Parts: sequence; C-alpha cells; structure tokens
Amino acid sequence: MTATVARARAGGLALVRAVPAWAWLTAIVALSAVGRFVLARRMPAPWIMVDELIYSELAKSFAAGGHFLVRDQPADGYGFVYPLLIAPAYRLFSSVPTVHATAQAINSVLMSLAAVPTYFLARRVLRPSLALVASLLAVAIPSMFYTGTLMTENAFYPLLVCVALLLVHVLDRPTAKNQLALLALCLLAYETRQQALALFPAVLTAPLLLGPRRALSRFRVLYGTVAGVVALALVVQGVRGESPLALLGAYETTGNRGYSAFKVAKWLMWHISELDLYLGVAPFAAFILLALSWQRLGRTERAFTAGAASLSAWIVVEVAAFATIPTVERIEERNMFYVAPLFFIALLLWIERGAWRPRTWAPVVAVGSALLIATIPFARFIGVSATADTLALLP
Repeated sequence: MTATVARARAGGLALVRAVPAWAWLTAIVALSAVGRFVLARRMPAPWIMVDELIYSELAKSFAAGGHFLVRDQPADGYGFVYPLLIAPAYRLFSSVPTVHATAQAINSVLMSLAAVPTYFLARRVLRPSLALVASLLAVAIPSMFYTGTLMTENAFYPLLVCVALLLVHVLDRPTAKNQLALLALCLLAYETRQQALALFPAVLTAPLLLGPRRALSRFRVLYGTVAGVVALALVVQGVRGESPLALLGAYETTGNRGYSAFKVAKWLMWHISELDLYLGVAPFAAFILLALSWQRLGRTERAFTAGAASLSAWIVVEVAAFATIPTVERIEERNMFYVAPLFFIALLLWIERGAWRPRTWAPVVAVGSALLIATIPFARFIGVSATADTLALLP
C-alpha cells in the first residue's frame, strides 16, 4: 500500500512538473476570474455608498465625453485609473444591468491578475511550485469579494503587489532606472487610490532596513527625486495660495485634523490584531520568525523581507490613523488586505528555509500571534459596517 501511494505521488508530481509554470498561472487567473464573476453576479446593484456611485459616475462621464464628472460637476479629487478601466462597460452598453455586469467582469479579471505579480515576487525567493501556491493564495482571500463592487480595490490590489515586486527588485538592483520606475509606479497607484500616499515613505524606509549607512549613496536617485518633487509641490501650492494637503484630493480633510498618538497606537494594535486574524495567524507568525532569522537570509531574501515589512508597516499605520477619525472609528480591513500576499510568501519562504523555530522565540511568537486576536473588542466591531469593511469578523 505504501509503495502504491508513493508511486501515485511521484506520478502526480511528475504531471505537475510537466506543465509549464505559465500554464498553471494562466489557469489560476482564468479560473479565479470566472469564479469571481459568478459570485459577483449575486450583487445586482451598487450598495457601498456613496463610493460605488461616485466611481460609476466618473466612468460613465469619461465614456461619454472624456471628462471625469459627477453629475456634470468636475471631480478632480478622485483617482482616474479605476474609472478609466471600467469606462468601456459604459461605452459599449446602455442597459444599466448589462453595464454593471460588464464592470463586474472587468473587476474579476483585474483582481485575479494579482496572481501574476505575486508569482514573480515569490519566484525571487521561492522555487516555482511554491511560487504558484503563493499566487493561488493571493486570489483565495476573502477580499476578492470586492469584485462585485465598483470600488478602487479592484485595481489597487494588483497594483500594490506590482509595487512590492518592483521594490524588492530595486532593493536588489538599485539602478537609477529602476528607482525612477518604482516612483512612477507608486504615482500610478496614487492616481488609483489616494491611500497609496503611504507607499512613498514605505519605499524610502525599505533601503534603510538593509543598511542605513549605504542607503543614501546607493539610493540617491530615489531620495533626491522624492525630495525634489516634494519641494516643487510645496512651491507650486504656495504660489497657488493653496495648502499642500489639497494634493490629497477628496481626502484633504484627513490631513486637517489632529491625531492623538495614544489613540492611533490603540487603533494600530486593533488593526494588527485583525490582520493577524484575517491571515489565519500562521502567515503572521511566520513573517515575524522570518524577520528574526535575518542573519540566516540571503541578499534577495533580505530585500524581500525589508520591502514587505516596510510596505506592511506604513500601510497599517496609515489605516490605523485614518480609523481614529470620529466619522470612521472601525477596523478598516478593506484598506489593508492588499499586503496579504506578502505574508503568504513569507510563510512559504519560512517553510522552504527549514521552518526555523528557535527555542527562545518560537513559542513566544506562536502563542503571542494567537493571543493577539483576543485583544479585539469583537462586540464593538461586529455590526453592519463589518459587512463592507471587515470581512474577517463575519464568520
């Protein structure tokens, strides 16, 4: 019996290896897109207000006249990338149900494409088979649910993974061309969703994690370009007589209020705890253990760990600060699920590196990661808002 099972496993592995990675990746994207579209059709109309109505209006106006308008009024404070991507639905069809279904089909493809940059990011530190597992996990997260909504999450998710991929590449090969390309991609992400503002300090922090002494010289193009653009923006806004915060567009008000360090810290703990729950604990704990094994990692593995840590930290801090606003005050999982593939890759990398479990730290990290979830005041956050913003609380 044992010999038969062994032969079956060997045959199965041989079959898997016989199929090229690009074919598996194409199948993952295609099956995910079809499956997500079928599920998305259970949402026959917009329901996350007023966001979905705004982006549908922007897409409709661009399809009709090439301008981004909301009820015939300019709406420059919103990113143009997502409305541009779903505009063909409004250009091709006039029936509202058909337009909505077409936009959901576009969403399903967009979010499923996150598997592609996830695979190539994982390939930098993993063998092909595990990289395919990472790409599969990237399209198996609960937040793929947003393919049924007309929200920027659909475009921002694959874009952020692309930023992570290019960031790790830049950390490994910091040429001037790569550094400028990274900043350009961050700008594209910002034009998709203003939350991408956190990407800029993240890409500036990541090189420092690899070694602050050499960061300024090796990444001088990165730091110099950012410093120059910030200085130019301040001058331009000053000449216009406008606040620099006006560059935040529709989210300008978030910069015009004070933030309590204690309150932000409290919400940061809750957001970290909820992210831990969302990921299923194991990827969260593995990421910490991977960081603790820094000295055991190779150059590319360190680049991945530094990039993933910087992106995750800045995004979660930004979201936690946003959550302290009186009109929000809820865990905004919807704004931080984008980092999930980074943790999945970290888990697989930790396993491939031998699942290093130091006697001193492993029990502390494992138990701490599990108990961290208990800090969430579930009674406070499980409610109507969770259905749109905090999916991990629903079960």
